[in-house]
Order: sequence, then structure tokens, then C-alpha cells
Amino acid sequence: MKLRTALLALAVLAPATAHAQTAGDEQAVHALWQKFERAYNAGDAATIGSLFTPTADRINGSAPVVSGRDSIQKGYAQLLARRAADPSASPFRPRITVRLITPDVALLDGEWKSVRGGREVAGRFVLVAIRTKAGWLFDAGRAWEYDPPSP
Repeated sequence: MKLRTALLALAVLAPATAHAQTAGDEQAVHALWQKFERAYNAGDAATIGSLFTPTADRINGSAPVVSGRDSIQKGYAQLLARRAADPSASPFRPRITVRLITPDVALLDGEWKSVRGGREVAGRFVLVAIRTKAGWLFDAGRAWEYDPPSP
């Protein structure tokens, strides 16, 4: 967990020019995100879990720290079950940016707006993806909600 926290701090503080971002790597990280988004909208927690490293962690402002792929998958299963039961829930389509911090570490920043329980909600997230022998996987996630601005 300390290593992931250090990587996240590095990602936030590192200058954008620290490492050249290749188009192929950026596309691979975007493809990882697209798999996540499709699985999320399909209610597929098993696929979401497979997109994280076995030792990944996730922190959500409204839930305790979750460590390990299996625990992350269980957390998403609960969240997706609540979404499935909410007829007002809208598809998850956040705006994201991808930046390679090193050739093997990428930072994804995202912002989303949706409807839950009939009311507008919004949030932000940061994901750290790492290059593994199996390809790019998420290793850390941080998410929080905020009150959407009034129109």
C-alpha cells in the first residue's frame, strides 16, 4: 500500500515531460479503460476485477479502503447491484485523460456526472495503471463524489 501511495504521489507531482508518451501505450491504456467502462455499464463485476492487479487497492470517499483484486471485485458487485436496482441510473460515461508517468506507469484522471435515486450526482477519480507481463492493469484507484454545480 505504501508503494502505491508513493506512486500516486509521484504521478501527481511528476512533470508532464518526464517521459515521452507513445501513441501505442496511450492507446493500450485507453483500451483498458474502455474495457472497464463497458463492464461497468453491463454490470459485470468479474470483468472489472480482472482489470486490476492481484494486489491493487481502491479508496472511495463513501467506503472503506479495499485491497486485492477479489475484494475490489466484491465491492464493485455490490455497487453494480445497487445501480441495477435504480431505474434512474444513467450509463457511466466519464471524461478521462491519460498521461504516462513512466514507460510502465500511467495516470488516468476522470470526471463523471450521472443520476442516482432520481437526483444528479457527480464525481472524480484517479486510477494508476501499470504495465505487467499480462499487459496494462489498474493498480490503484481513488474516487470521490461532489455536489454538481447548480444550473
